[in-house]
Parts: sequence; structure tokens; C-alpha cells
Amino acid sequence: MTETSLLRAPVSRAPHAEAPTTYRHGRPGRRRRGPRLLGLVLSVVLAGWLAAHTEVVDVSALWGDPPVEAGGGTISVVALDASGDELVPSAAAGETHWTASLAKLFVVQQLLERDAAGTVTLDGDDLVRMQRAVELSDDEAMNVLWVEFGGAQLVTAAAAEFGLDDTAAPERSGQWGETTTTAADYATFLASLDAHLSPADLATLTTWMQSTTPTAADGFGQSFGLLSAQADTDGAVAAKQGWMCCLEGSRQLHSTGVLTDGRVVVLLGEFPEDTTWAQAQQALTDTAEQVVEG
Repeated sequence: MTETSLLRAPVSRAPHAEAPTTYRHGRPGRRRRGPRLLGLVLSVVLAGWLAAHTEVVDVSALWGDPPVEAGGGTISVVALDASGDELVPSAAAGETHWTASLAKLFVVQQLLERDAAGTVTLDGDDLVRMQRAVELSDDEAMNVLWVEFGGAQLVTAAAAEFGLDDTAAPERSGQWGETTTTAADYATFLASLDAHLSPADLATLTTWMQSTTPTAADGFGQSFGLLSAQADTDGAVAAKQGWMCCLEGSRQLHSTGVLTDGRVVVLLGEFPEDTTWAQAQQALTDTAEQVVEG
């Protein structure tokens, strides 16, 4: 999107600034856990795999309800068809996760929508930051957007607008990675973008999501899960990846996106802190392969 394609109106900025996000210190408040009937959810038992990682995760054996849980990592999965309908119902779709960088899409979507409505004015620098926040998962770009436009209010507004009952802004001011959501909520968000953005803005956001760089701004490799060659998605995925460590002794690793056939897939992973990123990435990639083939 070019700068001139966006409407111009008096600037509406955040009423107050928040401190930039950080991930490694402090603990958020109580994490909400609850069921919601939407989508396809599974928890993949990874304890044995993490010990030896000699087998591909067998997702087919874990479809259904209740999810399988163990002391190892878990991956919550939601899959919707091209019409936004659930593929297999489950009562466990409300498992709450910290979003890590998935929160960036809530902010970017809201800014595009508000600019089109004339309630904020985005300049060229804002658009560059939004693009970097999506493509390179740039934390510094997100920090600026969060402070300048009131990120917590944008997350709250997105949750209300999209009907995301289990999505909430972070309890600690400025800690955008501690935004909470569920696999079901995030799948609903991705599947409903076309109803909340103009065709031009939807095309812009989709292009950014399809242009995810192999390496993020912080040096983290983004070619895992749905963006791995192993997943064999047959075309560019409109994706958003996320990762974070080490709140409450856990790692968050997420891979989400819209496939070229219109299916929406959300993989939200939580692993013990002593699990390596490489092990967590491989587990998410194995799961993505099974779901895409599904």
C-alpha cells in the first residue's frame, strides 16, 4: 500500500505512553483457562519426543476431545475450512496462551481500519513500522506503534469487534507479548479479516503476511510450522509467527496463517523452558505437516 492510498484525518494518538515491552522479567496475573466450542484443538504430547525426537508427531491419533496433556509441551491447533466453518468440533478450544508476536496483527489490523475510517492518520513511517512488524516481526517497530497509538486499547477493540471472548490486552502495561488469546479466537480473527478491512487494506495486510522473512529482525528463524518446507503448503501462506521466553518457566512458539486454499490453521505451542527452540520448532513443524495433509 502506498501512503496516498490511505485516508487523511486529524491525528488521534494514544492518551498516554507505555513502557516498551520486555519478556524475560516478571510474571503476569492469573492466566484464564476455559472451554469454547469452536474449531479443532489438540494438545500434542511431546515429553517422549523431546527426550529422543526420533518420531514425527502423530496428530491423527490425537483428534478429538478431551485433549491429551502431559508434562512435556503442548500444541493447541484450530483448523477452519475456507468458509470459516470448524472442521472437527472440540470442547477444548479455549486454552489460553500468551500471544507473543501474534498480538502485532491485532494492532496492525486496527490501525488500517481506523485510518480508512479517518479516526487516525498513518504517515509513511507508521506504514513502514506496520510492515516490519508483520514481515520481520520487528519488536522495536511494534514498541513504537504500541506507545504511539495505545496498543492495549487496540487489542481490546479488536477483541470486541471480532467477538473474541477469550482475548485480552496484557495485564502489565506495555507488555504486548503478554496479550492473551486462544487458538479458537485467533482462527476467528484470521478468518474474519475480509469482513473488517477494505479490499485494498486486506490486500496490503495479506501481502505483508505472505512476505514473512526467513529471519526476523531479532535474528530468530521464522521458517518453522506453516512456513517450513516440510509443511508443503503448496503456495505462500499469509502467516504470522510468534515466540517468547521465559514467563512462568515456559516458551511460547506459534505458527498461524491462511493457506492458499482458504483454510485457516492456528498452532499455539507451549513448551518447558528447558526445551530448546530447535526442538520446539521441529515439533510445531511436524504438527503443521500433519494438519496441512489432513
